[in-house]
Amino acid sequence: MAENTTSTSTTTSTAKKPAAAKRKPAAAKRKPAARRATATTPSRTTGRRVRTQAANETREAASAQARAARITAEQGKSLAERAALTYIGATLEARDRVVGAATTIVDTFGTRKAAGRELNKLQGRYERRGAKARNGLERDVKKARTRLERTVRRNRNAVERDAERRSNVVTEQLAGVSSRVEGVAQVGLATATRVGTIARERVTALV
Repeated sequence: MAENTTSTSTTTSTAKKPAAAKRKPAAAKRKPAARRATATTPSRTTGRRVRTQAANETREAASAQARAARITAEQGKSLAERAALTYIGATLEARDRVVGAATTIVDTFGTRKAAGRELNKLQGRYERRGAKARNGLERDVKKARTRLERTVRRNRNAVERDAERRSNVVTEQLAGVSSRVEGVAQVGLATATRVGTIARERVTALV
């Protein structure tokens, strides 16, 4: 009886093995599909990495813009400072030259009163020279204006003479035309009178 039970269990297990073996290929067939789904679907890690990379690039772009704005502001500030310093330096340089010139004049003429007299003398000389240059310029302007007025007057007189000459020519032509018209009218009148006289004579002869 025990032997029958053992053989029966052995036979049953042997009979179940082919069914399990038959089910394995189906599982094996499902594995490639699952693998393909896993391969085609992006993982959470990949999405997180992409978002992190995008955020880093955005921060880098913002930092670059901020650096560019700061550099531009610094350059503008530097230019403004350089312009102001240039103006101040030029003013100080001019002042130093004036002080140096005054010191040189005082050193040359000994006292401040003598330097003042020399400066007044130079000022008078410069004023006379400036007045002379101004008077010469005014004379040149007056000469140029006189020449221009003379030229305009001469051209105007020539135009007026030409117009008068042309008007005289037109008047003469009109007078000649009127004389010819009067002559033609007189000839026509004489001819008509002559024709009338001849006609009357012929009529009288016929009667």
